[in-house]
Amino acid sequence: MNEEFLLTYNVGLKDHAKAIIASVALPHDESDDINASLDELELLLKTLGITVAGRVIQRRQKMVSGSLIGTGKVEEIKNLADQSGAQLVVFDQKLAPPQVRNLSEILKCEVLDRAGVILDIFGKHAQSKAAKIQVEIARLEYLMPRLAGAWSHLGRQTAGGVARGMGEKQIEVDRRRARERLARLRKKLVEVESERKTQSRSRQNELRVALIGYTNSGKTTIMSAITTGTEAPQDALFATLDTSIRLIDPNTHPRILLSDTVGFIDKLPHGLIASFKSTLAEALEADLLLNVVDISHPNYENHIKTTASVLEEIGATEIPMLMVFNKLDQCEMKFLPKILHAAYPHSISISAHNPADIKKMRTWLFDHFSSHFQRCQVKIPSAAEALISYIYRHTHVVHVEYEDDIAIFDIMAPEHIVSQVLNHKDIPKAL
Repeated sequence: MNEEFLLTYNVGLKDHAKAIIASVALPHDESDDINASLDELELLLKTLGITVAGRVIQRRQKMVSGSLIGTGKVEEIKNLADQSGAQLVVFDQKLAPPQVRNLSEILKCEVLDRAGVILDIFGKHAQSKAAKIQVEIARLEYLMPRLAGAWSHLGRQTAGGVARGMGEKQIEVDRRRARERLARLRKKLVEVESERKTQSRSRQNELRVALIGYTNSGKTTIMSAITTGTEAPQDALFATLDTSIRLIDPNTHPRILLSDTVGFIDKLPHGLIASFKSTLAEALEADLLLNVVDISHPNYENHIKTTASVLEEIGATEIPMLMVFNKLDQCEMKFLPKILHAAYPHSISISAHNPADIKKMRTWLFDHFSSHFQRCQVKIPSAAEALISYIYRHTHVVHVEYEDDIAIFDIMAPEHIVSQVLNHKDIPKAL
């Protein structure tokens, strides 16, 4: 296994057309929640073009340390895989490296957990330099503890027991190479993050709104509709991975920028959250978060909890937020929006495909920001062209009139922009 292998090695998915999915239900787990989670795992695999040939659930008092599930269920999974021709078994729970090796030896096929599937999807959808680096960091961190299984066939037996074989030597080489590559990738990520911060500073005089929420909740559809964009939304999990930023309306001042960030999902690997803090920085630096929730989904309440958990992990809980209950047109419970609005007063219910709803949402955004604007009058020499240009670009000009060589502006803008105008060097103190 050389460095090139580490670069291209996914987690075992691209050659498999069928899979068996499995889960453990502990005493406190509800059957509906277990099945909903497996339904989501099936959708994750579908995103990779993999068909689920069957599912197995075992209810236990506690998980088995060596194999997660009991030997009887392992045998059941093996028989199901043999009958269906599946070459992949995916567990909904996190698997420790020894459990992966034990299960692989018994089942005679590839064994993964949910985190491995999510990593493959992220790898498939990463487009920007930052996203590719972040995915590779998370993937290497996932793979390093599992390298032993990749070379176990090279170990050799001696009369006195197990000797130090080629497999063990190769594992050490691969781990060293992986650590070296991780160090280089983290250095690259620091450089990319520095570039992103420079770009971010150039947008500091704009109002910034970030779309967040569970994957496939309709964020990209809203992004396209509210900014009159042309990007076609996809009905797939993690269709958006790289952050995109657009102007909501070029005619509004100050300008309002809208960013679409990576979607969240239940049991999202901690390493991915840590790696994607750079990408999620758009949410951290936003003036307002739009938390998009698919209210037509039967498990929408858990989606809200998952999003709240990730926001807490990245430190974004203090940012003002509007709950956007989306897919109103697909919601069968017509009374649900009223119930949700009572529970979340700072919310709006929409269908991203309804132009009237999109117009209502745009109006809400404009009203939200203007309600926090400061209003002031400022006198500027009419020859101060750069400052006048800045005022027209970054403030809402209510009224302007001219007296001799003085321009008198009545403006509304965020506090920091008003302060920049009032303290500008081109405004003589005498005025």
